[in-house]
Amino acid sequence: MRRLFWRLFAAFWIATVVVLLAFAWISTSRFENERIPGLDVTRLQAKMDDLLGRTARELRHDGEADARVWLRNTPDVSAISVYVFSADGKELLGRTASEPVRDAAQAILAQAAAADPPRGSVDADGERLRARALRTRDGRFYAVVAALEGNFLTRLLLRRPGAFWTHLGIAMIVSALFAALLAWYVSAPLTRIRVSTRRFAEGDLDARVGRLRFGRSAEVAALAAEFDTMAERIRTLVDSHRLLVRDVSHELRSPLARLRVALELARDGDGPQVSAALDRIEHESDRLETMLAQALELSRLQTATHAARDDVALDTLLEDVITNADYEGAPRGRKVVLAECERLSMTGSYAALHSAFENVIRNALAYTADGSTVGVRLQRDESGHAVIRVRDHGPGVPEAELTRIFEPFYRTDAARTRSSGGTGLGLAIARRAIERHGGRIVARNADGGGLEVLIRLPLPREPGAARAGATAKDAPARHRIEAGHPL
Repeated sequence: MRRLFWRLFAAFWIATVVVLLAFAWISTSRFENERIPGLDVTRLQAKMDDLLGRTARELRHDGEADARVWLRNTPDVSAISVYVFSADGKELLGRTASEPVRDAAQAILAQAAAADPPRGSVDADGERLRARALRTRDGRFYAVVAALEGNFLTRLLLRRPGAFWTHLGIAMIVSALFAALLAWYVSAPLTRIRVSTRRFAEGDLDARVGRLRFGRSAEVAALAAEFDTMAERIRTLVDSHRLLVRDVSHELRSPLARLRVALELARDGDGPQVSAALDRIEHESDRLETMLAQALELSRLQTATHAARDDVALDTLLEDVITNADYEGAPRGRKVVLAECERLSMTGSYAALHSAFENVIRNALAYTADGSTVGVRLQRDESGHAVIRVRDHGPGVPEAELTRIFEPFYRTDAARTRSSGGTGLGLAIARRAIERHGGRIVARNADGGGLEVLIRLPLPREPGAARAGATAKDAPARHRIEAGHPL
């Protein structure tokens, strides 16, 4: 990330320097070409005239000695050079002037000397050169020439060599500090995100960017938040898969051990013993198949991010599940009835909701007492949610374990044992499916005994999305409560 910092620093700093040079270029160009309002001269020409007038005053009043001092100390403004030539063509400071400057000096000296009487006010003006001929009190003639020499770039770079470069150097130092601060402001949070990403890739699933103290622009803060959300989601998935693999491996040991025992008995036993062993093998095989299917279903629900977009009629779905469950409970006198039902619809995954309702209702059917009824109700509550209540008449669950029954492979020690044939995954699948739809599932011990499971699912708010309110009288007759079957 150091390379990023230096690239950003170089980009910002170079851009600042280019802006400074461009500003100097523009100001220099305006100085040389912009005309003064009301006067037919440019600012450059006005400055030349000012320098010529000052030099002429020095010569007339103070003589050559003071004029030399003035010329040596004349500030170099926009590369303007001031020359003073005597009548014999010698430059006062002994400098070598360019040919246009010498030609201009000779021309105005010749014009001044040829005038009758000799004149000391001959001018020679141009865009980049201004010349004046003057006559001192002692009668000597001089040519004073101000010239802008060199090309535009050299004039830009030579403008006030001392002060200009000092100011430019200070500006570059200040711009470098601001460029470094800006580069750090941009690169520091990206460095932190990169470090967290590398730690996460190396297996540290707890790596997070967290709150940024520096460089908290809206975009970078959003990027950091998205990374933390992604990391938390991945860690949850990994942890759930690790737990699922551990639980599955643990649960597979018992049926596999019983399979080995049954296999040995089948090998060594006689006819009836072999038949019993084969029945045990079939039973354990079915149990393993059910367990693996449910484990795969739970894994699929845990990794899925969005539910399907099916139009689900909750009343019709419950009727279908209840019909099948009621048929399965008939041999032991256990019934499942739809005691109360409103016509409600929602958008979601039909298969996931069917699996959730089936697991909850079958779980209630498995533990309700023989000859009792499992009651199911579907209503809309005041908050606009669909509420499904499933009530059995079984032994219930200890209060401390009401939340844990929705964990994978969890079973209570007393009432809900392995003898029921369950795998401990049904309620976990139901919870995950309901949560995928933005709902909630809880369990509580009902008054009078038994367990009641409550499912709340959000319904659409658009008018007509939910089918209003037929109650139990609209439900099929086979799902009504029969006399003598309390709920």
